[in-house]
Amino acid sequence: MNKITGTDIPEGFVDFEINDGFASHIGPLYWKLDKNSCEIGFRVLEYHLNPGKICHGGLMMTVADMAVGLAATWERQLDCFTPSINNNYDFVDMAFLGEWLQTEMEVIQTTKRMGFVRGLLNGPNGPVMRFNGILKIPSESDPRFKNKYFSERMLQLYEKYK
Repeated sequence: MNKITGTDIPEGFVDFEINDGFASHIGPLYWKLDKNSCEIGFRVLEYHLNPGKICHGGLMMTVADMAVGLAATWERQLDCFTPSINNNYDFVDMAFLGEWLQTEMEVIQTTKRMGFVRGLLNGPNGPVMRFNGILKIPSESDPRFKNKYFSERMLQLYEKYK
């Protein structure tokens, strides 16, 4: 996979560290973290294109799904993975080779077991997709959603961005 050089990445974005499993096949991805928010971004590369030479909608939906989960996880400072229950996507424009796309997230509400998040995937000319998601917030005792590396790294990041 070709790595994007630092000059091609907007300020504040760094390598997305939690890129195991499926995420390792779609990147490179980047994230931007601060005390109150987290965003995911990527540069549209050749292998991200569909036959029409625009960014594949499946890739955009995958990034949005990841961003919805990350936003709820970040908001609640969880050390577990938050699986999707339902996501909705609306494509509002096309994204082309070489363009930088990044999420803009809003956590609407979290309850004891659910998270509700909406967002945009923005390109250089504005939104290319809007989306919303509902997530399961697992119980602390449910080992299915724990990953040692993910848990340890998220706890370190929460401490860093307090």
